[in-house]
Amino acid sequence: MHKLTNWQKNIWVFKWNTVFTWFQAFVGVWVLIWTQYLDFTQIGLIYSLGLFFSVALELPSGALADLIGRKKTVLIGRVLQILSYIVFSFANNFWLFLVAQILYQANWALDSGAQSALLFDSLKENNQDGKFYKKTETDTFFLSTLGMVVGTAIGGFLFKYGTHLPFVICIFTSIIALVIALFFEEPRLDSEKFTFNNYLKQNIEGTKHIFENKKIRAITFFSLIISFITYTGLWYLYEPRLAEGGFEARHMGLLVAGTYLIRAVGIKLIPILDKKIKSNNIPYFLVIFQVIGSFSSFIQGRAGAITSVYSRKFLDGFRKPILNTLQNENIVSKYRATSLSAIALFENLIIASAGPIIGIMIDRYSASFTLGMFGFIGLVVGLPLARNLSKNKD
Repeated sequence: MHKLTNWQKNIWVFKWNTVFTWFQAFVGVWVLIWTQYLDFTQIGLIYSLGLFFSVALELPSGALADLIGRKKTVLIGRVLQILSYIVFSFANNFWLFLVAQILYQANWALDSGAQSALLFDSLKENNQDGKFYKKTETDTFFLSTLGMVVGTAIGGFLFKYGTHLPFVICIFTSIIALVIALFFEEPRLDSEKFTFNNYLKQNIEGTKHIFENKKIRAITFFSLIISFITYTGLWYLYEPRLAEGGFEARHMGLLVAGTYLIRAVGIKLIPILDKKIKSNNIPYFLVIFQVIGSFSSFIQGRAGAITSVYSRKFLDGFRKPILNTLQNENIVSKYRATSLSAIALFENLIIASAGPIIGIMIDRYSASFTLGMFGFIGLVVGLPLARNLSKNKD
């Protein structure tokens, strides 16, 4: 008989492994580092190529996690993250930044479905998923956000002593994350013996699963658009939008730290949101808030920069725990990591495709104009998909 996993231990490992993985001191000043060597068109291309590489890994990594284990998949990703920060620490041209970005994205591709699925299945086999899964995701997102606050503030301070120092400190925090991940306990997998045929079958069936019925399709399409609107800002636009306001490096570090603090506030307000807004109306809330935040980018100067970035980042505190819970509650264990990776694959595909276009728009127009245009995407695409999810949610 299979010994049940220590779910309390897995919760602890999940939380602190995630916190140290997300401790990204470079985030507040990355745009100041990269633009010393590259223009925004090149930056957009590097981000795009990195995300396309992530797309190529998403389904294979999800199927790998379902077949050989979530823990092993997460550990491989953490090693690649360490390597990425090592390369970033001395990158000074297009090709080194590209290699570092590909390694960086590989970690997130391997992590995207595996770690969440490990936690959910560990709780589920102990009959604790209903009580602890959403709470653990929310608490972890909150702690990781606080870690980002500290990390970005430190990064802004270190930048004046050495351009690449924010990346150097990330080498050490990612090593800590790797060590913590070693203590995961693997839950029993509802899977078949690993063979190449079963591997292909897992990829195909796991992808088909997210389109099998109206409810899962509604969740999938809504996840794609809300994540697209969010992550294009996060990957390409937030720091350029703040930098356009003319802030110095130390102020950039503090301002970006503040964006993660405001996201932490959003995370803590999720229980209030659940009480005040009917569950069917939450998709509308997510879209409308993003639309308002995007349109506020058209306000010129520092006021528009702070208002647009902070309002959108505040909403991001709600988005991830809500979407993760919706996805995990409706995807069966056998395909969970593969299906979550399939959703992430489609998200990254559209985000990566947008990268070069966004880079060119920033160079040709401005970051404020480019970010503001996402308000129209929310109105034209986001609201209809929110309505569809609302109809199919129950």
